[in-house]
Parts: sequence; C-alpha cells; structure tokens
Amino acid sequence: MNLIEYVLIVIFLLIGELLYLRAARHFGIVDIPNERSLHTDQTIVRGGGIVLWLAAAVSVVYSDFEPTCFFVGLSLVALVSFLDDIRGVAWQYRIYAQFVAVSLLMYQTTNLLPTLWVILLLVVGVGILNAFNFMDGSNGMTAFYSLITIGTIWYGQSLYTTASLLLPLTFAALLIFSWFNARQQAICFAGDVGSVSIGFICLYVLIEFVKASESYLPALFLAVYGIDSVLTIGYRLYLGQNIVQAHRLHLFQRIVYEQQWPHLLVAASYAFVQLVVNGLVFYALDWSLSAQWVLAVGLLLVLASGYGLASQRLTKAQKKSRLSKADSVMLS
Repeated sequence: MNLIEYVLIVIFLLIGELLYLRAARHFGIVDIPNERSLHTDQTIVRGGGIVLWLAAAVSVVYSDFEPTCFFVGLSLVALVSFLDDIRGVAWQYRIYAQFVAVSLLMYQTTNLLPTLWVILLLVVGVGILNAFNFMDGSNGMTAFYSLITIGTIWYGQSLYTTASLLLPLTFAALLIFSWFNARQQAICFAGDVGSVSIGFICLYVLIEFVKASESYLPALFLAVYGIDSVLTIGYRLYLGQNIVQAHRLHLFQRIVYEQQWPHLLVAASYAFVQLVVNGLVFYALDWSLSAQWVLAVGLLLVLASGYGLASQRLTKAQKKSRLSKADSVMLS
C-alpha cells in the first residue's frame, strides 16, 4: 500500500467515525452515568471506538496474511459489546462470547503450544479484554494507553514481522478516536465495543510479537493495566464486593474522583509509565532468559509498590477529609 492509499483509508475511517457519531446522536446511543462513571453528562456518544473494528476490517481486506480466526473473533466480541452498549447484555453472555473469540485467536496463533499453555493463555486473554474494558473510565485513558501499546509494537515491526497493515491502521483509528475523546469535554466514549475491540487487537499483535521476538518479556507491554486491574480486583474481594458490579475503586478513578486530577493528566501519566516500561523491555530483549526474568519481576514489584503507596495515600487523604467534615458539622 502506498502513501496515497493509506491517506485515503484514514479519511475513510474519519468519515466512518463522523457518520457513527451522527447516527448515535439520532438514535440516542449515549453514555448514561453509573457507579463507575467519572462524569455526569448524559449527551456523550457511546461506542465511538467502533472505528477500531472498522480499521481492522479494512486491514483484513488489504493485508497479505490470513487472519480469518482473528477477525471472526474480533467481530464476535465487537458485536456483543456493541449490543451491550445499546441495550445491555448479561455479563455471562459477554464472557461466553469472549471465551469463544479468544479460543479462535488461540487456534490461529498458538497451535503448536501444549494444551495446558493454551488453556492458561485463554484465561489470561479473556482477562486482558476485561482489563481494557475496566480501565476505560476516563477521558483519554483508552486512547493514550492503546496508542503507546500499538505504537510500541508497530515500532518493533522494523525489527520483527507482525500483523501487516493492522498496526498502522489501528494507530490511525486511535488518533481519530483520540480527537473526539481525549479532551476536557469528550464528544464520545469508546464504549464496550471500543475498549474490548482494542483489547482483542492488542492481544493478537502482542502474541505475534512474542512469537517473533522469541521472548515473553513483551507481555509487560500491558503491565500497567494488568497491575491496576489485578490489584483492584484483589482489593474488592478483600472488601467482600461483587467484582462484576460497577465501581470507582481503580486507582485512576480514585485519583480523578477523590483528588480531582484532570482526566487527561491521569491518562497521560498511565501512558507515560507504560512507555517507560516498554522502553526497558526493548532494551532487555537481547538479555539472557534469567536476566529478563529478573527485570520482569523487578518491574512488576515496582509497579505494584507504586500502586500500593498511591492507594494508601488516597485512603489517608480520604479519611482526613471525612474527619475534617465531621469536625465542621460538630462545630456548626
């Protein structure tokens, strides 16, 4: 594909996004705030991330690889997620569709691995899709973080062979989505169709990159999301909460909601930390296996410690604020 064709496709994706935004407003596909929301506006379009599925569809048409199972799986989770954005789908059906989709992806990408590894990757893969969905709760979060992830693997394409046009077209779609989402007053949110679709795409290109680089270290390209998601789930289980219900206990949600940090600053901070991790991963790809394991464990411990310290400070600040309010009430 030459530059002119690429530009024309980007324009096509932009027109597709604009048409969707107009149709969504007409049919009332807007985001209704719930317990996990960090906004109160009921006019923001939901499902703007559908442009990511569109980019993948175009890449399949123009690519020289055969991503049949990948695209069928992506289309399945995108469809179920879009229906959930519109009318709501029970979480059991969403999980079932995700397992089927990730199974198709595993069939295409890991056919030579032992069965036990495939099962483990299946569970982890579904977890990654839901992590992207859980973390999609702040303006710019999905956009910035996914740009870093896709951009990093696209850069690695100059060193290894990965998924052809899928990476540059997904990157372009993310830039288009960012224009409408990564602003103080968002025009649209990714919705489940966007967050789950980009999670599925990232999972696919990450598996291909791991295979090409012959190292599991690139799995850390999703370390920041992974730490926040896993530790937040652990904290909610500790509190005895139902982990499938909406909440505002992710670290980024607490920073925005409790400390009133700007959405874009928090999103950019998450993306920057992940960029630093990605840089260290590239630097260490030529290290010995034992040295890579030491780096991986060290980075995960640093991220987990940072999460713990930040959560502890937020909890102390929240308790202090409650005491101050209580004292004010007593004095009045």
